[in-house]
Amino acid sequence: MVQYLKAGCVFALTGLLFFGIKNTAYAEEVTPAGYHVYDVQDTEVSDTWYGIGRGNYLQVGITKLSHGKKGYALCDGYTMAHFDCDRVYLRIYLDESDNGTDGWGTVDYWTGIAYNDAVATMECDPYKITSGKYYRAKGVHSVTQDGYTETTTTCTDALLF
Repeated sequence: MVQYLKAGCVFALTGLLFFGIKNTAYAEEVTPAGYHVYDVQDTEVSDTWYGIGRGNYLQVGITKLSHGKKGYALCDGYTMAHFDCDRVYLRIYLDESDNGTDGWGTVDYWTGIAYNDAVATMECDPYKITSGKYYRAKGVHSVTQDGYTETTTTCTDALLF
């Protein structure tokens, strides 16, 4: 029994050692302080995140979803840094639901990346949707500078198509 306890302790300590070493190999990633402003119209919804920290890199993240031509949705978004950074990133996910409150599933996504710039943008082509279903857009926004990454997410309200 003592042998098993000793072996278990050795494995646990080894795991902690490797876990600590593994985590130090990655760039530091934080979610800076900020707030969301949601806009809901009949044919367009958006979520805008504003960073409130001074001296950080990530300034604004915006995700929008709107009606296009009949039977189509339009998604767009922006990630803005305070100044030109190594990498500015944006990914927008289009989610679908039958009732607009739960059962969300991602139907497609789009990515925008800018290097040595302050803004990454993305605008999808008109996306064919199913009439009578609810859709929302989720955004992932990040800015990386000198191995340090700040990231946040946005998510619009549901929009009936």
